Amino acid sequence: MAIIRGYGGLQSVSTRPTVSFSSQPVMPSWSYVYTEAYAAIYATQPGVRKCVDFLGRNIAQLGLHIFRRVSDTDRVRLTDHDLSRWLADPNPYTTTYRLIEGLVCDLALYFNAYWLKVRLTAPDRIGLVRIPPPEMRVEGSLLPSRFVWCTQGEETPLDPSEVVYFNGYNPQNALMGLSPIETLRRLLAEDIAAQENRAEYWRKGARFGGVIERPLAAPRWTPTQKDSFRSQWGAKYQGPDSVGGTPVLEEGMTYKALGGSYRDSEYTAARKLSGEEAASLWHIPLPLVGYLDHATFSNIREQHKQLYSDCLGPWLEMIQAGVEKQLLPESRDTAGIYTEFNIAEKLKGSFEEQANALRALVGRPLMTANEGRARLNLPEMKNDASADEIAPQQGGPAAAMPAPDDVATGQQTAAVVRAHLSRHAARLAKYPAEERAEALNVGRCINELTDDLRPLLGHSAALACAVRVTDHTYQLLVEGREAFADREDTHA
Repeated sequence: MAIIRGYGGLQSVSTRPTVSFSSQPVMPSWSYVYTEAYAAIYATQPGVRKCVDFLGRNIAQLGLHIFRRVSDTDRVRLTDHDLSRWLADPNPYTTTYRLIEGLVCDLALYFNAYWLKVRLTAPDRIGLVRIPPPEMRVEGSLLPSRFVWCTQGEETPLDPSEVVYFNGYNPQNALMGLSPIETLRRLLAEDIAAQENRAEYWRKGARFGGVIERPLAAPRWTPTQKDSFRSQWGAKYQGPDSVGGTPVLEEGMTYKALGGSYRDSEYTAARKLSGEEAASLWHIPLPLVGYLDHATFSNIREQHKQLYSDCLGPWLEMIQAGVEKQLLPESRDTAGIYTEFNIAEKLKGSFEEQANALRALVGRPLMTANEGRARLNLPEMKNDASADEIAPQQGGPAAAMPAPDDVATGQQTAAVVRAHLSRHAARLAKYPAEERAEALNVGRCINELTDDLRPLLGHSAALACAVRVTDHTYQLLVEGREAFADREDTHA
C-alpha cells in the first residue's frame, strides 16, 4: 500500500548536527544501526570526499537509458516508457543527475542507499526521493520485512514495495552493507591525529618542543624563580605572534630542541597515503583522482578507457539490476525491458577517430556539405542543390579518410627513435666495455621506446616499430658504434 501520496510531507526534514569522528568501530557487534560519523568523515577527509565525489559525478553523467530487447540482434531505445519518465523527472526539486549522484555517493559512503516511491494522484506516475541512509532502519532477517524512516523523532513504517533498496555485501548482516569507511577507520584516525598535531604545532609558533639547560655552576633557582621564568618565556615565545622572535638567555643557558622536523616525520607522505588507500579501496586508478607520481600520457589514457569497464562497471551493473528488480515492475510494460548506462558516449573517442572508423565501415561520406558547414557555424549554401546530398562513394567500400601526412609522421618517428638510441648509447658509454652487454636490457628498451612512440603512433603501431629496432641495433650500442641510420621504413 502507498504510504505517502505527495511531496508535502517530505519538505520538513530537520538538519542534523555535525558529529565528531572516533576511531572506535561504528557498528558494535556488526549491527545495522548507523552512526552519523560517516558524514563527518566525508566532510573532513579530503581523500574520502575526492573518491566519493569522483564515483558519483562520473556515473551520474552517463545517463540511464531504457531499452526493449526485440531479438538477440536488435533492440529499441524507449524514451516514452513509464520508467523513462519516472527517472527523467524524479520529483519537482531533483534532476536525474542529482538522483543518480546521491545514490552512488550513498553507496560509496554507506554501502546502502534508498529511494522512496512517492505515488502521485496522476495515473501511472511515481516520484522518487532519496532518503539519507542514516535515517532508515531495515527490519527483517535474511530479507527485509519492513523499512522504518526515522526523522525528527518520528518513525514512519514503510512496506518494502514502497522503497527502492540498494545494499552492498556484509559478511555478518544480510540486510545492511558494510561501509568501506569501516576498513579505512584506523588509517583515517591516524590522519586526524596528524591534523590535530599540525594545528597545535602552528598554534605554538611553528616550533617543536625543547628544554633550556643551565650550567652546573649556576646558582640554584627557587620554585618562585622557576615559575617566573616559565611564565615569561611562555608569554614571549609561544603562540603564532612569537614566530621569528629571538630569545635572550642568561647565565650561560642554552636551548636544546626535541623532536625532528615535519619533513623528517613524513607528514606529507602520511597524508598522501590515506588518500591513496581510499582510492584503492574504491578501486579507482590513482592518476584519475590526482595522484600523478607514476602517471604518463599513455597510461592515463588507457586507464580512462578501463575506468568504465573495470572500475565503474560493477557499480553500473548493481544500479541497473536494482532498478530493474524493484522499480520496473511498477510500470505497465515490462516485456523485454532493460536498463543500461550510456557508457558508449564516454568511450567513443574523438570526432576524428569516430569519423575514420565509420568511414572505413561505410565506405562513403556520412554528412552533407550543409551539415558540415553547420558544425562550423557557417551559413547554409542555398543555391547549390548538391550541398544537401551525400557525396558518392569514394575509393571502394572500405576506403577510409586520408591518413595524416606519412612523411611528417615518419620524420617525427625517426627523431624519437634516434633520441631513444642516443640516450641508451650515452648510458652504456658510462660502463666499461666488458660490462655493457650485462647493463643492456633489450626488453626494457623496447618497452621504453613503445611508451615514447605511443602518443605519436598509437599502441599497436608503436610496439611494432619498437620491435623492429633489432637486437643487432642494440649490439652496435654495446660496441660503441653508430646504431642509427636513416631509412624509409623506420616508422610503422
